[in-house]
Amino acid sequence: MMPVIYPGQTIGIIGNDQRAYMLALKAKEMGYRVAAIVTPQMQNTSFARLIDSQIDGEFNDYQTLVQLGEVSQVLTYTNELLDETVLEQLAQHYYLPQGSNVLSVTQDRYLEKVFFSDLNINIPPYATVVDVDDIQDAIDSIGYPCILKPIQKGYGKQYQRFIQQPSDLENIEAALELGTYILESWIPDAQELSVMVVKTEDGKCVTLPVIENEFEDHRLKMSLVPARINQDVATEINRLAHLIGEKLDYTGVFGVEFFLTPAMNIYVKRIMPTPHATGDVLTHTLNFSQYEYHLKAICQLAVGPSRLNNAGMTLGIQEAQRSLIQTQMKIKPDWYFNLHNVTTNQQIGSVTATGQAIQPLIDNYEAADLY
Repeated sequence: MMPVIYPGQTIGIIGNDQRAYMLALKAKEMGYRVAAIVTPQMQNTSFARLIDSQIDGEFNDYQTLVQLGEVSQVLTYTNELLDETVLEQLAQHYYLPQGSNVLSVTQDRYLEKVFFSDLNINIPPYATVVDVDDIQDAIDSIGYPCILKPIQKGYGKQYQRFIQQPSDLENIEAALELGTYILESWIPDAQELSVMVVKTEDGKCVTLPVIENEFEDHRLKMSLVPARINQDVATEINRLAHLIGEKLDYTGVFGVEFFLTPAMNIYVKRIMPTPHATGDVLTHTLNFSQYEYHLKAICQLAVGPSRLNNAGMTLGIQEAQRSLIQTQMKIKPDWYFNLHNVTTNQQIGSVTATGQAIQPLIDNYEAADLY
């Protein structure tokens, strides 16, 4: 049993994204010191200015991580594409509650699907493929439409191929440059849902309210809570989230994404082994944000049930929307604006509206040309 990490001690954060920034903000608010690795592209960002102890270097360099471990009482990561073997080595000498084992499941699409299958969890039909003949054989089995993805996550949307009809297979061989791929059945007209789960070191799992999400061009566009689903669906999603959480070797907040079809079939999409942007809508709607829950879990503080105080809707804000948002900041006294500059090529923040019901929030965003 590791000792409790109290405010005044140092939390080392491995990551440079919006989640790392939000986690650091909450840690500072709770009275912790924050240490982090600052890469060259992070200089002069909001995140860098927040850090008490800066370690210069790169995330997957072991010696740099050791320096972070030396100044921290607990380590946590927000980047799900880190080198698992480096983190495994780090966890042997420093306190890393999330561990590294979860990444071997979540970084490999095939291993993640095997993990779900072993739990008898419903997933979209799929096949592993390495050449064009494999693709044709798989399509004969799972049908059109389908999507071709590298087996290793993190390569980006340019390495994925949506296949709707036989003509889409022309020149498909050029798309197979990364070796082994997953060909997965496309789930049409699906509602996309997620749930964040808090797992404590003693194995207790607490599920947070189910969130409804909308993606556009592989980017999270919108999240709202409570999700527009019936109670039976919510109950089953919570059951699946607990089942997954019980089997994961992990402490902290993680997320699970789902597809819900018009026929009310639930498919598990993936595991997110850190706090995630889809959970940001909970910051102003729940008794505790996902970041506070994560910090409580990794620092061994008491973790209780969640309580939804109101409905909420969060929109991600891109640079092109900055002037629209600046206008809204002058006329919307009850919106929550979170603008920052963490690193380049990311959204510049988010805006959240809360209320008694979802539809008026959607109407207000549409009136402002934001949704």
